[in-house]
Amino acid sequence: MSTAGEFEVLLQDEGDLKAGLVVHRDITEQFRSDLESGDMEKIIIVASQTEGLRLVFPKINGRPEEIEVVLDSGSQIVSMSSSVASSLNLHWDPTRVIHMQSANGQLQPTKGLIRNVPFEFGGLTIYLQCHVIEKPPYQVLLGRPFDTLTESTIKNFPDGEQEVTITCPNT
Repeated sequence: MSTAGEFEVLLQDEGDLKAGLVVHRDITEQFRSDLESGDMEKIIIVASQTEGLRLVFPKINGRPEEIEVVLDSGSQIVSMSSSVASSLNLHWDPTRVIHMQSANGQLQPTKGLIRNVPFEFGGLTIYLQCHVIEKPPYQVLLGRPFDTLTESTIKNFPDGEQEVTITCPNT
């Protein structure tokens, strides 16, 4: 591979970079510019290192504000932070707890269960059972119970966008 195009000198200001600076070009851009014609078709496309979380913003418990909710089909439960539950005036049954195992193997009990919480997605209302958790790294997490209740399907696109389709279980 040639390194002739590895660096470039800016001829004019670009954002915070001033004209005359020597800039190291992106390694992928360098690689692609050095390919012979026809070699581009032989490149194998690979996955990115990370992708953003799947987020939806339903209205919960009839409140007008939308809450950030993480879709996680790898979770066996629907869960909500205790602070969000309190702010939505939701009350949980402290006798209905489960023990959650964290990534480091520790077991922590939930604070309780909120039954039949209304979640509104663009005019479609579904009712979920939410386990209440103290200080999770999310506001609300929709796991497999949401997926199975709504028969959700998710279509992913190469640019990272997603299309989520849900079905009303009561119609």
